[in-house]
Amino acid sequence: MRGKPELKKETNKIYKTKKSPNGMFVARIIQIHNEERLDFVLEIENSKNKQITYKKVVVTTDNDYLSFRIARGNLVWVSLNTVAVWDRLGHKLVEVAALTGRENYRISNEHCSAYRRD
Repeated sequence: MRGKPELKKETNKIYKTKKSPNGMFVARIIQIHNEERLDFVLEIENSKNKQITYKKVVVTTDNDYLSFRIARGNLVWVSLNTVAVWDRLGHKLVEVAALTGRENYRISNEHCSAYRRD
């Protein structure tokens, strides 16, 4: 076939990946592009059996540069089996126990609306 190949719109992009200090879990922040929104999803995977223990949207932003810069943050393993996601403003968005997938802390939706022009 001749000509240029079709460009595929990038829908999912892994933004950050970090292993736990003992190497048992891998945490990823994935950017999912919607038409007008940009979702940041936290995914925690067991590195031995490749099972996903946690996969939820952490924050939804407007799909523009400013809200993207504020919302994307840091992924930190606060202990061997607990991961936390922080935004650029210094707020903890979510803290999850990797073994069970249970949320120890989650920020309110009112704070997350600071990333959007609703």
